Amino acid sequence: MTDASSIVSSRGNVRAPWLPDWIADQLRSGAARRTDLTGVEGDAMHVYDSIGVDAALTSTGEVWVGEYDFDTVEDNGTTVTWHRATGLERLGFIVIASRHFAALRDLLPRRPPEATNCAACRATGDWHVFSADRKESLRIRGMICKACGGMGWRDEPAA
Repeated sequence: MTDASSIVSSRGNVRAPWLPDWIADQLRSGAARRTDLTGVEGDAMHVYDSIGVDAALTSTGEVWVGEYDFDTVEDNGTTVTWHRATGLERLGFIVIASRHFAALRDLLPRRPPEATNCAACRATGDWHVFSADRKESLRIRGMICKACGGMGWRDEPAA
């Protein structure tokens, strides 16, 4: 949400004054799992997992993505490497998280009047695999469109 209660930081994150308390409440109530991101400022809650990938939202509004190295399974278990998500990757994980935690919709940008529907996902926000002639598509719900970050619209000209 882009209003007086949210400020965009120099790192591109939306600072929401309510977020640290909200995350603490989610962790305390058991609605969310804590994620240990050693060296990252603030509390972090788990917001997504899939085969080989986890995502966490911190109380400072950052999204961190953990990728698993399965080549190390036979050694001493898997190794997780965390990186801070930015741009469309960050936006996509917030879209996914907001499906489970409605309050997080306030972290998403509002659609500007000049925005256009995303052609890559047919304005659904979901990832699509198109036929060669682009007339047919397979919509994969739950996977985020990489062109619009799951928003279903773009505020820049399509590439």
